[in-house]
Amino acid sequence: MMACAASAGGALMNIEWALQGIARKDRAAFSWLYASKQALLVRYATGMLAGDRAAAEDAVDEAFIAVWQQAGRYCGSGSARGWLRRIVRNKVVDHLRRTASAPLASEGQARAFEAAPDTADSPEQIAEKNSAADELRRAMERLSPDHREVVWLCYFEELPLSEIAHQVGCPENTVKTRLFHARRAMRAVLEA
Repeated sequence: MMACAASAGGALMNIEWALQGIARKDRAAFSWLYASKQALLVRYATGMLAGDRAAAEDAVDEAFIAVWQQAGRYCGSGSARGWLRRIVRNKVVDHLRRTASAPLASEGQARAFEAAPDTADSPEQIAEKNSAADELRRAMERLSPDHREVVWLCYFEELPLSEIAHQVGCPENTVKTRLFHARRAMRAVLEA
């Protein structure tokens, strides 16, 4: 299902129409796409980067630059949202390659996965939640980008397997296999 919104001219606009406009260098179409999808794509990239929001924002900004430059390459045969996610995914993978030896920013990761403390929570409960968030963050960090992506889409975005397969561009059985291996790897980290 494609998201629609009113454009500046009052006509309905969706992602595909925005990409067609961007291919013609229509700044209004680009502005609409950025305003309507940037936060969602940052959330997606943050999940792939185990909570590093600053790196996720950089990757999404790089992705939007690529969209501006390459919108004419979108042929309309697949999901426009999937095409955007693939560009973001590629930028995240580029970031991970550039920083392969550098540790991820733990403060940003902890904030992304921390449960918001309830005002009624005791200090012990807050500490327990923070500890669980840290353990989850550590487990997510150890996953490969492919595994981290399917875990994020399945458990945080709550997409069905068929949609995940479409988004990442692989067969549904590959998604199931990646989830199986990711859960096993996370279980090993969490039980250690």
